[in-house]
Amino acid sequence: MNNTDSKFNDIGFLSNESVNNVISQQVTESESYKICFDLNTIAQSVLNHTSVHPDDRKEVYAVVYFQRMLSHYQAILLLAERGMTHQAEIILRAMLETLFDLVAFHRHDDFFETLILGDAQQRLAFFKTIREQQKYRQSFTTDEVQELDRLIASAEDIDRSDFKVYMKADLAGMLHEYRTTYALLSETVHSAVHSLEADLEMNHHHEVEAINTYEQKIGTMFTLLMTTANYMAIGLTTILKTVPNARNEADLQKLRDRMQTAWQSTSVAVSHR
Repeated sequence: MNNTDSKFNDIGFLSNESVNNVISQQVTESESYKICFDLNTIAQSVLNHTSVHPDDRKEVYAVVYFQRMLSHYQAILLLAERGMTHQAEIILRAMLETLFDLVAFHRHDDFFETLILGDAQQRLAFFKTIREQQKYRQSFTTDEVQELDRLIASAEDIDRSDFKVYMKADLAGMLHEYRTTYALLSETVHSAVHSLEADLEMNHHHEVEAINTYEQKIGTMFTLLMTTANYMAIGLTTILKTVPNARNEADLQKLRDRMQTAWQSTSVAVSHR
């Protein structure tokens, strides 16, 4: 059976019906989507015209991380076209993790050297530095500090995987994003009850009336797209500091102005749903 002729009820999101309905058209014709698409054009141009120096390991890894982040970003737009909100949220979480690394590498040469090129002893020394900073910064929770202490106590076993996401987010100056957006997206990734209940239609007696098999929360999708655009703009800004390009920087600034206006419209639209 050709999926061109198939209905959503027959094969779900594999059907072309999921990209040819009113909801999909509202998404792709929205300013939020157009901003994301134009941002992707800039990002792809940056990637295509970047000359990497093989002997500069930090530059190489920055471009590789940016390339991975961009592919996540493009996947989110493809999912958005089909109205697959929850799946886009899952990819956005992965994109955020890549962004934390990219920005942390840019901000801290010692972190890059330790994570990519270092050995167990260098990682142990770095963990001790982070732990010492917590005496006056206190940015980690009690559980996170205890986990860090356990890692330091098992010095001979420290490897790259021991650098937890919250540590990288903190080094990137994005711990707030980790505590808020990343935490919420994690509920979708792990199919938390709260996330699953978003697909239920309840009456005023809190009784289940229906299960949504096709996500049609258009306001949610607009917000998701704008959030994704914000993070891609941060990634672009970071990579352009590594491989500067005046033209791309000017185009990015114009898009930032459009993003600010679109965010205001999105906020108004969501608040009046």
